[in-house]
Amino acid sequence: MHFRMSTPGKIIMYIFLVLIVIITLVPLVYTAGASVKTNFEIAQGGIKPFPDHPTLDNFKQVWGMNSVGLSNNATYADYTKNSVIVSLMTVCFVVFFTSMSAYCFQRGNFPGRDILYWIFMGTMFVAAGSVTMFPLMQITSKLGLNNRLGVAIVQFSTAGASNLFLTMGYLKTISKDMDDAARIDGCSFFSIWWRIILPLSKPILATIALMSFRGSWNNYLMPMLMLTKRSEWTTLVVAVVKLQSTGGSGATQYNLMMAGTMLAAMPMVILFLIMNKMFVQGITQGAVKG
Repeated sequence: MHFRMSTPGKIIMYIFLVLIVIITLVPLVYTAGASVKTNFEIAQGGIKPFPDHPTLDNFKQVWGMNSVGLSNNATYADYTKNSVIVSLMTVCFVVFFTSMSAYCFQRGNFPGRDILYWIFMGTMFVAAGSVTMFPLMQITSKLGLNNRLGVAIVQFSTAGASNLFLTMGYLKTISKDMDDAARIDGCSFFSIWWRIILPLSKPILATIALMSFRGSWNNYLMPMLMLTKRSEWTTLVVAVVKLQSTGGSGATQYNLMMAGTMLAAMPMVILFLIMNKMFVQGITQGAVKG
């Protein structure tokens, strides 16, 4: 059965979508324009999104400078490397354990499976950052995990049940006949996951990898709290926020903040453009079948 939308309905839908695009793009366009302005031009205000005389000095200055308030010799190149390391570790944990747990819940048959599944899914409605912040900090401190690996582990463990939900939905599109054929050939339960399910799950795994990378890359609270022991481990987003103090005497260097924001945003934009096809395929199939 196909749903046919009326002409007024289509007009309302397109107007709504255009408004969403405008609301989304205007801040990005302003940030991009401000990143190549001087601080004086930004302070003058106005509605002009782009400068009369653009300059890349903001990016050069940010990339080579130290972050105010961080007592080390690290530069923003080092902070970017830290973000890449933490994000990649988080993605590896999320992809590996989510695919394994989704396979166990969807294909396995063990006592308490449904109860465990719904308990885990219930965590989707818990704001892990605010509710569990204090116990998480206590646990990581006792275990000596106040480092980049610890941040990755915490981000993986609090990633939420949405990844599991999408992955299980995608696994439903993979016929169980393939499991039976592999079992006849002598494959064990986990050998089927490794040899059959994992390779066939690339679209949904790419989707959750991209979402996990984005969440880790943009995470401010966890890295700020957990990496205070060694400030050279600071991630890029935390360092960018500290750019507001670079002006001295209470002056805020908005041009440097905008340049730093663009430096932090560009890797995610590039990554999304590269993985766009697999992302859309994974998210649609996982959502529909889930």
